[in-house]
Amino acid sequence: MKKFNRNLFALFTAGVVATVPSYASYAYSQDETVYVKLQSTGEVQNISVTEHLINDDKKQELIDHSFLKDIENLNGFETFTIENNSVKWNAAGKDIYYSGTTDQKLPIELNISYRLDGVEKTLDDIIGKSGKVEIRLYYKNLSKVGNLYTPFVAAVATTLDESKVSNVHVTNGKATSNGRTIAIAAVAAPGLYESLGLDELKNSDEVVISFETEKFELGEIYTIITPKILDSADLSTFSELDDLYAKVGLLSQSSNKLVKGTQNLKLGIDELRAAVLAAKQQVTVPEMMLGEETISRIANAAASAAAQQVEAQRATISAGVKQQVEGNEILMNALKLQAAAMCQAQAGMVCPEANVNSILTQLVEATESAMIENSMTLARTTAQQTAATTAREVALQISSAVQSEVGPALSGALDMMIGGINQLAKGANDLSAGMAQFDREGIQPLANFVNGKVRVTTTRLNQLTKLADDYNNYAGLADDVQGTTKFIMMVEGRK
Repeated sequence: MKKFNRNLFALFTAGVVATVPSYASYAYSQDETVYVKLQSTGEVQNISVTEHLINDDKKQELIDHSFLKDIENLNGFETFTIENNSVKWNAAGKDIYYSGTTDQKLPIELNISYRLDGVEKTLDDIIGKSGKVEIRLYYKNLSKVGNLYTPFVAAVATTLDESKVSNVHVTNGKATSNGRTIAIAAVAAPGLYESLGLDELKNSDEVVISFETEKFELGEIYTIITPKILDSADLSTFSELDDLYAKVGLLSQSSNKLVKGTQNLKLGIDELRAAVLAAKQQVTVPEMMLGEETISRIANAAASAAAQQVEAQRATISAGVKQQVEGNEILMNALKLQAAAMCQAQAGMVCPEANVNSILTQLVEATESAMIENSMTLARTTAQQTAATTAREVALQISSAVQSEVGPALSGALDMMIGGINQLAKGANDLSAGMAQFDREGIQPLANFVNGKVRVTTTRLNQLTKLADDYNNYAGLADDVQGTTKFIMMVEGRK
């Protein structure tokens, strides 16, 4: 027997025979027992109903509603009158026990079949025979409300003579031996599989008893049926599931965010790797060397700076030129002769010395000015050429050093970085794929199961529990009266 059905058996048999609770808010309550005698095939032979009116408030008069015929008082001499299915009892403060008969259709139908060595037989055909016997009790639920069946639990009980049987098996139940007799107890829940759609409940509407015997005889088979699915205490579990639904929903949302986060991480790492690869390419391509245009700009800038430095030395150069001119006796004598000749040419044979000195001053100043400008031009040209040449050579040396030393070092560092990024990318890919798989195969199915099948099942269980509570009578019940009902079916034994 499946574990679920073992649990089902333990749950239902623990409370299948209804006890009468306290109904303090009602004038009286009704406990109904329906006795059904069945033929060997499960067909109804007769039905007798016993009603117990529990007079909690010790009323003098109790008015019941009943469809029963042949009503009689079972436990006293209290009288009653019947009018339009209303039964008025002169209770005198006592409980009332009465019985009656009915041919009203039962909410549960039982079909019994028999097999001997795998071949279906009638009970008459196999009584006293030897072989492997199989008794199949199939319960059909006839009480349907909407798309749900009123939940009934059928507890099955019978006995076997241990000296006459062996290899006893029972589905949805168990067999217990005391050394002389084997007691069979099992449960069925007709309609429950159709109401809930749970695979674990398949075949929960039948009980199959099988054994081997040398001489088959049928013991009495009793079935006690109550409208019951779970005790009220068990329902508290379902109210606690509301918190589980919310948490599972949050888990699903968080898992989706984590999946998106790992995907974004993967994209971010891919972008980082692409950027580093682009940087490495820039480092290693020949264009890393300085171009002629750049070198020319560097050389021109150096020449311009050198010219500015030479111009800054104009006063010093001028002073040096004047010192050289005035300190050169030969040059000064030549200038004096030229000044005298120029004076004579202007004044004739007689030339005053003052005029000669004035002309000499002008010649000296002109000579100094010319020499200063020539010196400045020479110094400027020399400085510019030297600075430009030096700057070009230094720029080429630096560019070559960057290309031959700094470039490879930087490229190597980038290679190491790319290697680390590749490992990180692989880890991110694995994380993203693993998280997506975990979300797809773990979290989401769990969320769908809990918020889907479990929630639907829980909702239906609550509805079934209400249907069970609502089914409170078979033969009739007065308004504002709390009722309970149970059915006891019996198949007579045969030898």
